[in-house]
Amino acid sequence: MKELQGRKFVLFFGIPFGVICILLGNPYFAIVSLIIMIIGIDEFYKLSVSKGAYPDRYFGFLMTIFIALVYYLKLSIGDDIIFGSLCIFVVMGILNELFQEKRNALLNISTTFAGILYVPVLLGTVIALREYDQMNGTYIVLALFISIWACDTAAFFCGTWWGRTKIFPRVSPKKTWVGSISGLLASVFVFAVFSRIELLGVNLGFIGALVLGCISGLFGQVGDFAESLMKRDAGVKDSGSILKAHGGVLDRFDSLIFAAPMIYFSVNFLTKN
Repeated sequence: MKELQGRKFVLFFGIPFGVICILLGNPYFAIVSLIIMIIGIDEFYKLSVSKGAYPDRYFGFLMTIFIALVYYLKLSIGDDIIFGSLCIFVVMGILNELFQEKRNALLNISTTFAGILYVPVLLGTVIALREYDQMNGTYIVLALFISIWACDTAAFFCGTWWGRTKIFPRVSPKKTWVGSISGLLASVFVFAVFSRIELLGVNLGFIGALVLGCISGLFGQVGDFAESLMKRDAGVKDSGSILKAHGGVLDRFDSLIFAAPMIYFSVNFLTKN
C-alpha cells in the first residue's frame, strides 16, 4: 500500500532528518526550508500548467528567496522596508508579463502570485518560528513537526480500522470523521507532552499548549484537504515525483503549509497577552 510506504518513509527518514535540521537551528534550518519551498512552488506551478496557465517560475523562485530572507531577518529589518520591497516585487511581477509572448496573461499573473502566497508566504513562517525558538530556548517547531506526523498517523490508522463516515468524499474519499478526530487528539497530546516537559516556554502555559495542539491538528488536516482539492482539479495523484513513490514535496508538507502560519501567529498572540 502506497500510503503505508509513505508513512514508513517519513518515519525512518523524514522525521530523523527533520529533527536534525530543527535542532541545528538557523541558518541551516532556514536553508533547508528554502530548498523545500523552491521545490514546492515549482510543483505548484507544474500543477497549474495543466489548467492552461503559464506562471513565471523564475520570478516565483526569486520571491521565495526574498520571503525566506524576510522571515529569517524579520527582527532586524523594519516593516517599511519589507512592505516597500514587496510592493516593488508585485509591480515587477505584473510588468514582466508584458514581455511574455504567452496567452492567458491574467491567469498567468494570478497563478504566479497564488504559488507565492501558498508556498513561501505560508510555509516560510517555520523559519520565523525557529528564530523565536532560538531566542526563547523553546522547541515549538519540533512540537509542530511531531504533532503533524502524529495527527497524520493516528488519522490514517484509526480511520482505516474504525472510520465509516466520510468528511469530504468529493475531495478526499478516504478521510473519515473518526480518523480526523483521532488525528486532532494526537496533535493535542503531543503539545501537552511538550508543555509538561517544559519545552514550550513559560509564556504559553498548559492551556496555551492545548490551543496550539488544536490549531495544528485542525489546520494541518485542512491543508491536506486543500492540496487534495488542487490535485484533483489538476487531474493528478501526486504533486510531484521528487520523492519517487512517496510523491512530491507538497504531498509531504501540505499539512505544515496551513498549520505553520497559524501556529506562528497564535504563538505571537498568546505570548503577548
